[in-house]
Amino acid sequence: MRKSLIACLFILTGCVSQSQPGMLSDNFDTQEAAKTRMSLGLTYLKNGEYSQAKKNLDKALEFGPRMAQVHYAMAYYYQTVEDKPRAVEFFENAMSLAPRDADIANSYGAYLCEQGEYEEANTYFTRAVKNQRYANAVLTYENMGICASQRGFHDDAINYFNDALNHQPSRTKTLYLLTQEYVATQRWAEAAETLKRYEKVSRISPDSLWLAVEIARGQKDLESQRAYGEMLLSMFPDSEQASQYEAIRTDRPVLKRTRKAKVVATPSPSAPSEQSEKLPQDEEQVVEQQVNSTEPAKVSETSEASETRLADTNNQPEKEATISETPESEVISNSASEEVSEAQTDTASSSQQKRYHVVQASENLYRLSVKYNIKMSTLLKWNQLTDSDLLEAGTRLWLVPPEQQTN
Repeated sequence: MRKSLIACLFILTGCVSQSQPGMLSDNFDTQEAAKTRMSLGLTYLKNGEYSQAKKNLDKALEFGPRMAQVHYAMAYYYQTVEDKPRAVEFFENAMSLAPRDADIANSYGAYLCEQGEYEEANTYFTRAVKNQRYANAVLTYENMGICASQRGFHDDAINYFNDALNHQPSRTKTLYLLTQEYVATQRWAEAAETLKRYEKVSRISPDSLWLAVEIARGQKDLESQRAYGEMLLSMFPDSEQASQYEAIRTDRPVLKRTRKAKVVATPSPSAPSEQSEKLPQDEEQVVEQQVNSTEPAKVSETSEASETRLADTNNQPEKEATISETPESEVISNSASEEVSEAQTDTASSSQQKRYHVVQASENLYRLSVKYNIKMSTLLKWNQLTDSDLLEAGTRLWLVPPEQQTN
């Protein structure tokens, strides 16, 4: 009988050790489960399915109550549904759990700036840039500049934008914003120099031409003002900026306009990627498969971009809030690929044009770059020129790369 009882105990023990419905198995990885639920929740949120998003994020919090990224994802959810008290609560939780996480600090600062709480926002921005391992300092300095500008602190904004350019000298957005600040403070020489830098790395737009008109007007350079204005009317006749120039030309009142920038949050490491946007049929099955797998669950780790809405996107733990919701953590790594693709575009467009242009009197490199739709920096490189070189009448200006230049 004793042997029979022992055998029964072994059998019962074995039965209990097996996973039962509603119970977690011994090898269930709660951290991976939290990450998977968080990714599912953010994907549902991106698709506008708020109920399912909240359900999965609640599960993530249940599995990972001490995970800063889970609290950050919850903060983003409440930010999206405009529940400020809870958004702040979860941002504070995330910062308490990960006080050195510069991405979360930047995103929290972007959110606070968006709410008009500039002093508090600057506290978290400063915390982010003080982290020596932070890869997106350019984004945070840019956000600080946008916040300062919104408060009317233009000198502070100029300093912050210059700090951003120290980290990434050819960042087009920062160059544009800095030019705007110089125009706002009537520092025309600095505005003209910064716009020149912007024109080298960005294509012509109604905004950049309007800035050129404003700068020429401020410098009382009527000839340049007219030239840029005519270019604006010719290239973008239906734009708001063209209407603004028409008002100047006909001595009508001019509505002051500036492109409002948004602050950008840095993207959450668990923000949904394009590959994760397709939602599974059976969430429970997917979670269990992933957390019990020998390989860790693949949680999308997107950085960039924003591009709070202090900048050009809406809040997403991008983290492009638009003061910076991209990370433009993609900023440095992507800038190289963008440069290659833009050079290819210039080459492709130039191949359909004549190979060189004979410079006429009064023509300059900027106008020729507009005429042939080739960046100034590309023309300088192809013709082995420097910024200080002046184009003389009769000079042959190559419109194709060196390997295609033949006499």
